[in-house]
Amino acid sequence: MKQTYHFSKYHGLGNDFIIFDGLNQRINIDHIQGIASALCDRHYGIGADGIIIVLESSLCDSRMTIFNSDGSSPEMCGNGLRCFASFCYEHKLIETDVFSVETDAGKMVPALILKEGVVVGVEIDMGIPQSDISFMTKNEIIHSLPISIKGVSYDAYIVSMGNPHLVIFLDSHNHQSLDEIAEEVYANPLFKSGINIELVDVISRQLGKMVVWERGVGKTLACGTGACAATVAGVYSDQFERKVTIEQPGGNVFIEWQESDNHVIKTGPAKHVYDGHVML
Repeated sequence: MKQTYHFSKYHGLGNDFIIFDGLNQRINIDHIQGIASALCDRHYGIGADGIIIVLESSLCDSRMTIFNSDGSSPEMCGNGLRCFASFCYEHKLIETDVFSVETDAGKMVPALILKEGVVVGVEIDMGIPQSDISFMTKNEIIHSLPISIKGVSYDAYIVSMGNPHLVIFLDSHNHQSLDEIAEEVYANPLFKSGINIELVDVISRQLGKMVVWERGVGKTLACGTGACAATVAGVYSDQFERKVTIEQPGGNVFIEWQESDNHVIKTGPAKHVYDGHVML
């Protein structure tokens, strides 16, 4: 039986998502996950880096379920969460400008930045960097290790923001090597479960330039949790201050790693592109 689903297209700094309201329409989540690659195909489908579904939650005001364009399910997506928050407010699924969201990485609290009733940005407390990666020791929120790429050794930093990140500091002239670096990283047995990769150029102690390879997607124009991970790694290695602007191909995001409680605060835009419907 065919069913028509209504959806919205949003993007956060060019990192784009198909968003389904799972509160006011019955969504077959397994079906959506199974055809994620077709829906996200930029030539034959709607086109997106991922799919987000708004669901009820018994723990928070709402729940975010997210799938990458290959159908895999990431624990967290910072740009996706901003888009989720903006969608919920603009489609009147929530009525307050601060609310809680249940995710696979735990409870998140977005705060909408409004101007004359319009969402112009979203600030999110992303919580404390976690020690949930298998080779990290208890209470270790940053794991540093040397990594060899085509015979060249780099200092790399493993950070989890509820999802895993590998941060490598390179000048931006070497950012074009992202594909090669991703290929070698994914061939390393240490990262057999996949990992997000960020190449970061430290422009100043308050500004970094970053490109990203997202697990389950590939190159994207931006990554919110990746910007958080880059900031944490930069502060740890004494290259960044605790308040940093991270420049990405899709635009800038502001990150603060608070010294008082170690929470990472991320602020950036979320834009509505269009609404539509798809028959499945």
